[in-house]
Amino acid sequence: MPYALHWEPLGVYKKFSGVVTGSELVQSVVDVASHVKFPSLTYEVSDYLSAVETVFSQDALNEVRAVRIGSFQTNPNIKVAIITLDPQIQQRIYSTIAARLTLHQTRVFSATADADAWLGRVVAHAVTHALP
Repeated sequence: MPYALHWEPLGVYKKFSGVVTGSELVQSVVDVASHVKFPSLTYEVSDYLSAVETVFSQDALNEVRAVRIGSFQTNPNIKVAIITLDPQIQQRIYSTIAARLTLHQTRVFSATADADAWLGRVVAHAVTHALP
């Protein structure tokens, strides 16, 4: 599967890898928007740093937009952070934001730490203790 959802206390982290198709993108958006936790989420991260290619048709992007319109009714306060180094994805998102087609606050980042700072996301790391 080219994406995995990691549910966190205040949000969801979507990690994409390999070749990501439009239908997989749509399914990831539906999975998040239809989840019981969605109304209380404060953020959604879409991490494309491990994706080697994205193949999104205009129809798929229109379908994502339709799901986002519906999800905005359920949770208008969620912030969406997209993490990518891919210039095609960056341009697509910048164009969408410029055309005012995003309802949720949406930003593009090239580093996870920058996205985390914008979202106020704190990631718990496992702590190991040396035995005496």
